[in-house]
Amino acid sequence: MEKAFKIPEFEYFEMGGKYSGNKRGTKQDDFNFRFTPKEKLLAQIWYGINCFEKSELVSEAEFDITREGYHAACDWVEEQVQVWLGEHKFLSPDLGIWSKPPEENPWERKADKTI
Repeated sequence: MEKAFKIPEFEYFEMGGKYSGNKRGTKQDDFNFRFTPKEKLLAQIWYGINCFEKSELVSEAEFDITREGYHAACDWVEEQVQVWLGEHKFLSPDLGIWSKPPEENPWERKADKTI
């Protein structure tokens, strides 16, 4: 199965680098995550179009800052996106960042419907 995210390698976090990523949702319900290394590698999940500071956390977990902990954190984010996909869907990257999903775009309606 293809992974939803390309996350930097372990050494990036071992050196103190922070990282965040997201996938656009069809109804401004994006899936967002961030990794913050402190004493542990803190992984946090939130939904929506707002930045982390303006959002409510959906879930978070801590992992050891080791290769094993890094891999566990990456797997955890992939599991969390699968939970999100159970109730949501990604916006196609071909539509552009501010495009409406096809069902809401009059140019994408099926030919059997009248405008």
